[in-house]
Amino acid sequence: MQLHIILGPTSVGKTARSVQLAKETKAPVIVLDRVQIYQELATGSGRPLIDELDGTTRIYLEERQVADGELTTVEALSLALQLIDRLSVRYNLLVLEGGSISLCTALFKSGILNKYQTTIEYLTVQNEKSYKSRLWSRMQNALISNPGQPSLIDELSRVWTEPHKLAFVRTVIGYDILIDWCQRFGFSPHEMWNSFQEDSLYINLTNEMFSGYLQYSQNQRKAFDRLVVEYQQPRVLSSASMY
Repeated sequence: MQLHIILGPTSVGKTARSVQLAKETKAPVIVLDRVQIYQELATGSGRPLIDELDGTTRIYLEERQVADGELTTVEALSLALQLIDRLSVRYNLLVLEGGSISLCTALFKSGILNKYQTTIEYLTVQNEKSYKSRLWSRMQNALISNPGQPSLIDELSRVWTEPHKLAFVRTVIGYDILIDWCQRFGFSPHEMWNSFQEDSLYINLTNEMFSGYLQYSQNQRKAFDRLVVEYQQPRVLSSASMY
């Protein structure tokens, strides 16, 4: 049985690549992400819509409610290993895709790569300008409500009056800046949207959010650079530059 691991920073094209590979091979995709398991945070976590999966099988570690709190790295690793062991009986190939630094690091260190034939596909950023443009567009789109998909602000509004939920959501990139912004100016997420009638406020917020996402991307790249170097041999390393 073979494992094919797709790594890369946020917005580099991991989901699209995993869907393409799943269509070609009929293999299921196991998602190495500790936030996409929350349907309530689908927009902020980049969880794809059903239509974007194009009929392929995408398996999350579990389906969890925000009220349940954080899924720890230890818990996530245990669930991932259980999924791999269970599905290895039915499939010759499993695709693992994700950008969680802590989970991917834990998975690599678990020894699972030695149990199965493993290939690593590291999606790197080749064109920084194009990548930043894509990241900016994704962030902008996440702030706008679309049919069948709430905005980041909508998702935040649903937990705004519940301190336990809000404390957890604040640990997730994007939401953390929105929460700080609201508290700084003393308004709710819905009131924040009305404040965007002032262009300067919207520009300042989006610039602050973009800096946060870019820093997170840099952290991912540094972590994954180390991982693929450390675990490259004797494994096959496939590096694909998307942007």
